Amino acid sequence: MIETGHAYSGYQRGSTSRPSFAVTKPLVFACDNLWTHQQSLLDYLSSEYGHCSLDSLGGSYGWPVRYRQIEDYAGLNVTTLAEYIAAFRSGKVHLPYLRHLSLNRGLPGVRHYLQEPAEFRPNWVQHPRLDRLGGPELFIGQTGTVFGNVHQDQVGVHVGFVQLQGAKEIIVFPPENSPYLYRFAGRQFPFELRNSEVRYADLDNYERFPLLRRATPRRIVLQAGQAMLLPSDWWHTTRNLSDSVSYNVRIINSSNAGRALWRHLQGIPRWVARQWNC
Repeated sequence: MIETGHAYSGYQRGSTSRPSFAVTKPLVFACDNLWTHQQSLLDYLSSEYGHCSLDSLGGSYGWPVRYRQIEDYAGLNVTTLAEYIAAFRSGKVHLPYLRHLSLNRGLPGVRHYLQEPAEFRPNWVQHPRLDRLGGPELFIGQTGTVFGNVHQDQVGVHVGFVQLQGAKEIIVFPPENSPYLYRFAGRQFPFELRNSEVRYADLDNYERFPLLRRATPRRIVLQAGQAMLLPSDWWHTTRNLSDSVSYNVRIINSSNAGRALWRHLQGIPRWVARQWNC
């Protein structure tokens, strides 16, 4: 059974003290001023980047269109960002979840109008050349769309979430639950055991994943105008409870830089081994 509620609510925006990155539980707080442009974010995307094909908007971390989704989108007559946004707003067709829209690579103008909360700073990997580590991204998904596998973000980064529209359910597991989550190596350097065979639909599938009974997941719901700082190595997966637009960024600073560097170094022999096997 997944426990419901905010995992951590001891800090509120506007207090005189800033949170420490030493927090060990997710931090949920108000954030209703991330986007500062006079146009709505979706209007801005349509006018400035609407001509861009969906498969051109990925970064060095992830891809908005994966596997056979190119054919799926083509079948819906949705191939550009403007077409996707129009279909998303109309609600007349069921769209795949548009994930990992890269601000550094595909939507650089968006960054000029973002005012990240103080809770996400300092962040040492904001330069576009560090996109593989920091990778600020947008996610646009209709009601019911899910991210998929439970996972940790790479090399122990902290993760910042801001909900701009709609509501998103985030299921989180603390790092000590790792032995119960059926880990397997990711396909990207440094090939860490940071992905789980457990998908959102499997969270109660104890017959297939009996060790899940020993895990302690928690359910967090982010509404529009709320944000969350997820500490490094927390497992998570998401589902959109309503039509949703959200912003994510990965964070490295003094609290986790040493760990991130060490995990990259550990990945080098794994990379060499893969090249040799190939």
